[in-house]
Amino acid sequence: MKDFSVRDRAILIGLFLSKFDEDGLKQLGFEGFNQAFNTLGYSIGIKPASIKNYRDEFDPYFLNPRKGWHKRLLRGYCKKIFDEFSHLKLNVFLT
Repeated sequence: MKDFSVRDRAILIGLFLSKFDEDGLKQLGFEGFNQAFNTLGYSIGIKPASIKNYRDEFDPYFLNPRKGWHKRLLRGYCKKIFDEFSHLKLNVFLT
């Protein structure tokens, strides 16, 4: 298994929340995004707003109701995580 930095974990969480949106929240047992940002952010030692920002980073690349940061290119370190994990299905992502 790959050793992820705290930033990589936050980026991966952001990708998950963007890609799977409400289905992802339900699978993790959260009632809303703020609860997910807080719980997941504090659990990995990062500000909840960072989790939200990473979700927003990926929003233009997935079918969800948010536009996210659609006026800029994906940052390199986020693209690396995107390229490696964006193809995963929900059930595989959770295992």
